Order: sequence, then C-alpha cells, then structure tokens
Amino acid sequence: MSMLLPSVQFLVLNPAASAARKPAEMMNHALLEALPRPLRAAVESAGYRVVRWAAAREVLQTRVTKGRITGAVGEFLARWLPVVPVTAIADEWMLTFAVMPKQIRLAGGSESLAASPLEHALLHLPALRSFWRNELRQQHFVALKALVPPVWLMDSAPVPPGAVIHGLGITAWDQLERVNGHEWDMRDQVLTARAPSGLIINAGYGRNDQGQIVLRSVEAMP
Repeated sequence: MSMLLPSVQFLVLNPAASAARKPAEMMNHALLEALPRPLRAAVESAGYRVVRWAAAREVLQTRVTKGRITGAVGEFLARWLPVVPVTAIADEWMLTFAVMPKQIRLAGGSESLAASPLEHALLHLPALRSFWRNELRQQHFVALKALVPPVWLMDSAPVPPGAVIHGLGITAWDQLERVNGHEWDMRDQVLTARAPSGLIINAGYGRNDQGQIVLRSVEAMP
C-alpha cells in the first residue's frame, strides 16, 4: 500500500479537524496533492477527456443510425449500441473515481458515459479502436482506456477459430472461471471485473469564463 494513501484517508476520516485548520478549498487542494502525480494528472484532465469522449460517442451514434458502419461490426453495434441519443454534457458535472496505490479508475458520475458499463465496453471494443483513435486522438484514447475500467459485452456470436476474447484470453464465456485474480459482476450480458477496494473521490468540473474545462472541486467520500 502506498504511503500516500493514509494521508489522504486522514483527510477523509477527520473532516472536522481539518476544517478547523484550513478552508474547504485548501482541503481539496491537499487531497489532490496527496495523490501520486500521475493519478493527480488523471483527475485534473478527466473532465476534458470525458467531453471529448461524449462528442466522439455522438459521432458513433450518428454513423450507426445512418447505416454507415456495415459488416460484422455494424451488426454487432446494432445489437448493443443504445438507441437513445447521446445528450450534451451539462455546464457542470461530477465524476467519481476509485483510487488505488498505483491506479485510478472511473467509478461513475453524473454523466451517462461515466456511469454506464455498456459505454465502457464500447470504448474498449477492439473493433472500434481505429474509430476512437481518429475521433479522440491517440493521447486521449490511451488516457481514457487507462481511466475507464474494462468491461465485456457477452455477445452470443461464437469467437472465430484461432481468436480469443480480448483481455481475457478465453475462447468462450463458459471458460470465464479460468481467468484468475478477478471477481465478476454480470448484468444484462455485460461483464465487469470488480475493482479492488480503495479511496473514493468525487471531482467536480465546469467551464471557466474562457470556456475551458477545469477541475473545480475534489472531495473524498466517507
């Protein structure tokens, strides 16, 4: 366990004592500074990257609706892609993160993309890799994949000969017990791996006077 996390947890478990010493915005700053630098940078940039993700997701919705993605990928998306239109991100929004010693994962939030395992699965879908790279740009795509937990759509179509299910190394869903080191949640044929327990933080984002997306608040969940 990282030596940085106990100091963060102290801020969580003793909010009254901390409040007596410094204002709320200073506590938020201390919580952020207590994270390792890569995790802190991930939180700070996540708001902007989720906005880019939402814009790319709207493009994907349009292409599927208009039949511009054909073949096996088009058929797959026709089965799995939600038919509801993607709504624009609000002026202010919240993202929830699970923080572990060397990793941070998106755990939910006020935006539909952040809260939906199905959307997480689409982001990780190998067949859409080139689409996400083009729409998000490589840097943001890689960062989002590291931030968004992997999810699998348990499609009934058989895996082609010589291939495996990406990220699991199995050829059929009934072989899932062979994948060690994970506990699973299954709902509506969507498979998620339970994340290790860790610190949970809420981060609030919004636009400043110049229209830039900025991190406005960070608080730890008790």
